[in-house]
Amino acid sequence: MMTNSLRRWCRPKIVLVLSSLSETPAHTLQVVSGLRRIGARLFLVQLPVPDDVRAPGRGLPFLVPNPRAVAENHDVNASRQAFLWAEILSEVTVLKNMHVHRIPALAETLGAEMVVLTMPMIGRIPFCDGHARETDLYDSLPVPVMVFGSRMDVGKWPGCEFRRILFPIAPGPDTAQHMRFACRFARRYHGRVTVLHVFDRRGVNEHPWERTPVALEAQLPISELKHEGIMCPMEVAVTEGYPAWKILRFNEERPHDLIILGRSGRSTVTGAIGPSVAETVIGEARCPVLLLSRGMGSAARSTESIAQPVLA
Repeated sequence: MMTNSLRRWCRPKIVLVLSSLSETPAHTLQVVSGLRRIGARLFLVQLPVPDDVRAPGRGLPFLVPNPRAVAENHDVNASRQAFLWAEILSEVTVLKNMHVHRIPALAETLGAEMVVLTMPMIGRIPFCDGHARETDLYDSLPVPVMVFGSRMDVGKWPGCEFRRILFPIAPGPDTAQHMRFACRFARRYHGRVTVLHVFDRRGVNEHPWERTPVALEAQLPISELKHEGIMCPMEVAVTEGYPAWKILRFNEERPHDLIILGRSGRSTVTGAIGPSVAETVIGEARCPVLLLSRGMGSAARSTESIAQPVLA
């Protein structure tokens, strides 16, 4: 990831929000309302779903209520809420009935620097790319993807106030790139990062001291981050067990505003969170999850020359 791409991804000016017509309007609009605090231009895309999945009253209806219906039902709160939704969407560009296979091209055309999924299942809808290979949005988007899981209460989400960031890692070749993003993102929101590593089975020749925060910190590019001027307040923690459940348990005991995952894609790659772990965390987390794909680094290198370190 080059410096310019990191800065753009941490301070996005264009955000693509993907929703499904099977969602309730309140869920989608609460997400959009919270995202407005980023200060970026928002594009809300409604993806079509099969007719048998749609439930009565779902999808985005006319947001300004029928005055006669309001008078008959005496539902003043519903009227106020509908006008509020209309005000929110007045600042958002809405694109309807766009199929999922067109999303990567749309994101590239708009210059989107972040994609937001209002439901995890949106990222897993299969489609064929330009090379006739089956893929999904999680693997095809070369920008950060923020996901709102089903266990998250969006109604209580305070919006984009990412002061406490959990950053689970598996030390490897992608760790430095992902840490640069996490630190820059934390500085953007005046936050702090908790770096968490979950050890599973102990190696035959492994010593107990190798499973300590001190040993983990020695493997991190701390000196490089300080030299580049992007170091942020940071804590290093370790635990043992199955990675997905330990990450979720850690976040329950010490709630965070955001979880950042470096995802490896469909194949297991050292230095990133595997797809099964990422999907479990996304599905069960009670806060947004921000996915960093390996394709982000390739996208940055293909569009930029190597730049000198710049202060965040």
